[in-house]
Amino acid sequence: MRLLGDWFDVIHPLAPTLLRRRFLRQLGQGVANTDAEFCGLVISVCAATKATLPRNDYGQVTVDYCVDFLDAHGLLKSRFARDSFSINRCIALYNMGTAMSATAKSGLGSMRSYHALSEAAAGARYLAYYHIHERDEVEQQLLRRLIWLLFASACSADIFGRLPISLLSQDRMESFPRPLPLTDDQMEPQCMDASDHGQGPAWHGDDTSYVPGLNSLSDLFLIWQQVQQNTQTTDLQSCIMRYLAKVQEVLDNLPPELRWRGGLSRPKNVTEGHDVQIANLFVTSLNIRSNILQKFGPTDESAHEHQRIVDDLLEILYHLPHAVFDANGSSLVPKIRDIGAAFLEQTQLGNNVGQLEMEVARTKLERLLRKLDDLDCWQGIGEVDLPPLRV
Repeated sequence: MRLLGDWFDVIHPLAPTLLRRRFLRQLGQGVANTDAEFCGLVISVCAATKATLPRNDYGQVTVDYCVDFLDAHGLLKSRFARDSFSINRCIALYNMGTAMSATAKSGLGSMRSYHALSEAAAGARYLAYYHIHERDEVEQQLLRRLIWLLFASACSADIFGRLPISLLSQDRMESFPRPLPLTDDQMEPQCMDASDHGQGPAWHGDDTSYVPGLNSLSDLFLIWQQVQQNTQTTDLQSCIMRYLAKVQEVLDNLPPELRWRGGLSRPKNVTEGHDVQIANLFVTSLNIRSNILQKFGPTDESAHEHQRIVDDLLEILYHLPHAVFDANGSSLVPKIRDIGAAFLEQTQLGNNVGQLEMEVARTKLERLLRKLDDLDCWQGIGEVDLPPLRV
């Protein structure tokens, strides 16, 4: 139960695909003993937790152990004699896909991960297209959350030159409904006996919704997707500024609990889960800003903008507690490396950069490398095709 507790306490804010009370109630009722898909879901949560928190000791539980268990018992297998897609199965496949990409030597290019995520996307897409109105409100909301998480996964793979899973076309994705910012209490009110079937004491997600952070993350990736479709070849600086302004608009419209506070203490209504989301949102926004500069640059202003991006990144890395980055697992490290590599490349070009600025850039890269050395616990990082950060 400690492993499942860590999922809900630490990882849920980034992937709010499960209703805690419903999940624990079904687990306590022994559903996993009779329902192969629910059993597979439980195993997938174990795998994703271990992959996200590799420094934690969970005994014999590893991602490979979970994969072997699923295969040995035939869990999550496609069966053509009956309907193969359910929301539990799609969530479980998403969990396994992210877990395997975090631990495979090939990282985001892992074939097993691509297989699992592709099947999760196919199932979620099918359920949304054909059966969404047959589902209760809870499952509709969870399905929307899952599809937008899969969208983020596809964009992340594409950013790093990996094959993205197929989800929806850009116009359909832009018009696909967002999940509502509902709490667990709103989606499934608490029963009178909260301790029944291991539901346990009150939990931070009971009355706090982490969906606004997911929706803001989706806004950022939609901007990145728009950038990829832009073929403009003239007046590139104005094009850069237009997209950078869109990214900034997303950050300016974040709810108060997700805004950057610098070194200020956490207000009472803000949880550690919000801090985990803040790290994800701001590092992702910086990565997208850096990618915008790479796509349309270099221009006369590129060097200074790269400097600002790295300044903001260092501010985040040195102000937020280590636990916040641990909760983000492997997702932030390649983004940080990508930002650093782009900054290094821009610095080596020497466009509008003097000797003093070169020395400042060297110092910043050294600070970035020190922090990366502390954060980097991803087995697949060595396979990401990025230039080394030499100073």
